[in-house]
Amino acid sequence: MKMNDLLVESQLDEFIPLTKQGRAIKRAEKAGAADLKQTVQDLTTEFASMLGTQGKKFKTATTDDVIQFLQSKKVDTKKIDAKQPMDSKRIQTIFTTLVKDKMGGKNVAGAADKAEQPATDPKVLKTVYAQTKDAFAQLNMKEKRRLLAALEKDISANARKPAAKAQPAPSSKPRVRIKPQA
Repeated sequence: MKMNDLLVESQLDEFIPLTKQGRAIKRAEKAGAADLKQTVQDLTTEFASMLGTQGKKFKTATTDDVIQFLQSKKVDTKKIDAKQPMDSKRIQTIFTTLVKDKMGGKNVAGAADKAEQPATDPKVLKTVYAQTKDAFAQLNMKEKRRLLAALEKDISANARKPAAKAQPAPSSKPRVRIKPQA
């Protein structure tokens, strides 16, 4: 029996992990799956806390609760069938699908999000500043020092050097000064 008889094209993918690049690909796939799972868990936790503020339980959440939550997140909810009963498995499926779509680059924003304020609007700039400030506050001192050093380096590299005054071209004729007579 020959090796070609045993292997089919689809089976060759199993041998990729033997290479350095194959191992890197597998690690990246696992990291992506873990990121997806963590994002869905965070979304589920946020949904449960929103229900808790309303005095409701996660297991008794209705389709309207899910739609209301997603609309508060400015997510398009047209694809969710409001007639089907809602249970925790369906909530996870909806959240997973939305997160996959978002991570895949699809636009999951609702109609209200499309008419967003321009980026130069002071309200938008204020929220960007607040987000940056919050992110900076979460850094430890070592990370803050690194960030500061990188910013100082970038500023000094981009700083405009003062232009030297333009000197008149030297002439071949000597200058003659005329003294005023008193």
